[in-house]
Amino acid sequence: MKPRVLFYLPVLGYGGVERVTQYLARGLADRYDILITAQGAESRHLLEARLPPNVALLPAPTRRAAMSHRAIPAQAARLLGLIRRHRPHLLLSAWPRVHLTVGLAYRFLPQAQRPRWVLTEHNEIGGYLGQGWRATLKRRLLASLVRGADAYVAVSREVARLSEGVYPGARFQVIYNPAISPELERKAQEPVDHPWFRANPVVLSVGRMEAMKDFPTLLRAFARVLEQKPEARLVILGDGPLRPELEALARALGIAEKVWMPGLEPNPYKYMARAAVFTLSSAYGEASPLVLSEAMYLGRPVVLTRFATAPEFVESGQDGLLVELGNPQALAEGLLRVLQNPSLGEMWGQRARAKALARFAVEAAVERYAALFAEVLGMRV
Repeated sequence: MKPRVLFYLPVLGYGGVERVTQYLARGLADRYDILITAQGAESRHLLEARLPPNVALLPAPTRRAAMSHRAIPAQAARLLGLIRRHRPHLLLSAWPRVHLTVGLAYRFLPQAQRPRWVLTEHNEIGGYLGQGWRATLKRRLLASLVRGADAYVAVSREVARLSEGVYPGARFQVIYNPAISPELERKAQEPVDHPWFRANPVVLSVGRMEAMKDFPTLLRAFARVLEQKPEARLVILGDGPLRPELEALARALGIAEKVWMPGLEPNPYKYMARAAVFTLSSAYGEASPLVLSEAMYLGRPVVLTRFATAPEFVESGQDGLLVELGNPQALAEGLLRVLQNPSLGEMWGQRARAKALARFAVEAAVERYAALFAEVLGMRV
């Protein structure tokens, strides 16, 4: 009988954590029976895709209120029921609110009934904590409830460093997010119908339309790009609560006809492979963005704002460019540097691809997690 692993996520949606879980579940299914659930679910989500027979999706609430901190006691009760019903040998949690839920649930489980616990951090912890009294309260809750995990994993060195300052006694090991899968290259070769990708230099960004991505800075930067490169076009793949505001800003800037925001795209790679430059304008919260790793692998030159973990992935001026946070002029200048110097962009893209191949292969991450799970479970299974 294979050991049983429960992946416990914040939400079943289209984000990076779900993509990582999908890759790991596929890679680990020959060694573990896998259950996946979350504190909430969107009506459609990435993990509906075909998975191995011994990977089961457990239903998750669809109410937004289920994903709030106020719902943690109810979520802990639900988790207790899942553990007692399915008896996983190991639980992997992602996101601080989820860790709080696990910590609370474990208080009501006898030691012998607790699955081994692997705590993973996928984001820069400061973005979760915020500022002021809320940050103080969250720190105290984490220090009180999140104790005694059997292993701690961070998706970058900087995330590990920052997280160790919040979780008492934690020592994080770094396992970079799996991003380079065999299917990525195939999907990148699928045709693109949109005419811009045949006739115009396209600036591409991908992400959920929420505050941490700071797409307003990108829109303002692109308005400046058009002053010197009027044939350029901007494409933002993704959706989210700030879409109406972004559409209104594009109209106010007079660039709406040169910006395309088609929403969620099941295959962003075909667009990535044909973009002149890939950019992230994030203000905070990034850790190891899968879309960045994927764009690098596809040989795209990348221009990023200098969020906390960005220097760990891009050596500015060598395999991409880092610019000041929240500064439209700096971002515009960075984009123009690539758009006006295609040979420079090609050189950066080649170097970025080599780095991505060495660091973000799915197979490497699967083996690291398999070794970690075996170590954690060795005394019990």
